[in-house]
Amino acid sequence: MNARLWFRFLCLLLLPVPALSAAAAGLVIHNVNVIPMDRERVLTEQTVVVRDGVIESVAPAGEGPPRVEGLSVIDGSGKYLMPGLAEMHAHLPGGADEVYRRDVLFLYLANGITLIRGMLGAPVHLEIREQLRRGELDGPRLITAGPSFNARSAPDPESGAALARGQKAAGYDFVKVASGSREAFDAMAEAAHEADIPFSGHVPAPVGLPRALEAGYASIDHLDAYLPTLVDPEKTAGVEGGFFGFRLAPFAEPERIREIARRTREAGVWNVPTETLMHAVLLWDLDTLRDERPEFRYMPREVVDRWFSNVRNRRQDRLYDREAAEAFAQVRLDLIMALHEEGAGLLLGSDAPQFFNVPGFSIHPEIALMEKAGLSRFEVLRTATVNPAVFFGEVDDFGQVAAGMRADLVMLNGNPLEDLGNLREPAGVVYGGRWLPRGEIDRRLEEMAERRSGGN
Repeated sequence: MNARLWFRFLCLLLLPVPALSAAAAGLVIHNVNVIPMDRERVLTEQTVVVRDGVIESVAPAGEGPPRVEGLSVIDGSGKYLMPGLAEMHAHLPGGADEVYRRDVLFLYLANGITLIRGMLGAPVHLEIREQLRRGELDGPRLITAGPSFNARSAPDPESGAALARGQKAAGYDFVKVASGSREAFDAMAEAAHEADIPFSGHVPAPVGLPRALEAGYASIDHLDAYLPTLVDPEKTAGVEGGFFGFRLAPFAEPERIREIARRTREAGVWNVPTETLMHAVLLWDLDTLRDERPEFRYMPREVVDRWFSNVRNRRQDRLYDREAAEAFAQVRLDLIMALHEEGAGLLLGSDAPQFFNVPGFSIHPEIALMEKAGLSRFEVLRTATVNPAVFFGEVDDFGQVAAGMRADLVMLNGNPLEDLGNLREPAGVVYGGRWLPRGEIDRRLEEMAERRSGGN
């Protein structure tokens, strides 16, 4: 075995074993301020009892923590407890590098993310999903797509329909749409509805947004295909749209935004905007980014270098236009607010790990951009808590701090309803009833950084 393989093997041996006994025994979080997320309020000085991975009770704290045999007591004085967050456009490596995959899972968890929707699946993710459910891996709950529907995997209607049926039979949670012909898409959509498996993701150009809304996407990600609906095609004839149609933005007609937002709500289609992806590719200052993103040290060096190389090449392309990029960013913020005001569902997602979006850490700039669009802090928090529960039809299972809900929680040092920046560096995370304190988060992040600096 060569030195590199031996190092990876040793890293696997040294990875911490999940604290399964803690999940079974339970927790008492005493004297904590609770943000239940049923409405905008804070319940001060509460005691939350967790047993067998479920919240057993939420009640005013007494003089001291209740003495419950076998349950660990956590002092929540001055802290804020809220539901764990959902990253609704996540990616999980599917290759052979198990160390990297476990690191990615932990990076989500370290930022209070207790559920991820994996947007490009592989057979290995089905087993990982079950290992996470059983508590055999440290990480968030995983909802996973299968390998994507695209022009190669489904070149014709027959293969499109077979893909949807096959992924349902294999046990994937939904179909990820990437590209493809209109005919193959229509066949896939019909088969997916018949098989009762949702589909989400991109909107192929031959399909277009009107057909996507009619076809019943569960979610459209990246606000894909919205820009062409906001412009007069006669005025943009011959204009090459570029990255997600950004070069069309200067031609967007504001009065069309409200109409397409209304049509989205009527269709019952949700959106995952992934604003950080757009800003990363088109706007962020590459000269200062390494200093502004210390979390890059948790990623493989070759991955980060590839991000920089790819984005630099895109900005040197003849289609890059800074003014159009800035207009694109503003149009998208206006569209997000219109979708919200019209009652179309919004979900928090940043597309990580992708283009400078380090898993977990990337939700913070995403959250800031959602607030910049005009959502209140409570409304932003809903996109990562209550809204995912509604989206999955699991409002009685997660998304709030209440008796009977899953014990997937994040404890913060400050009130996020006053400053969403308080979501950074949580004081601790409860996932599946297990407690992950800040000290353990920091220790494992530092170990990860040391592995990466060693060239792994």
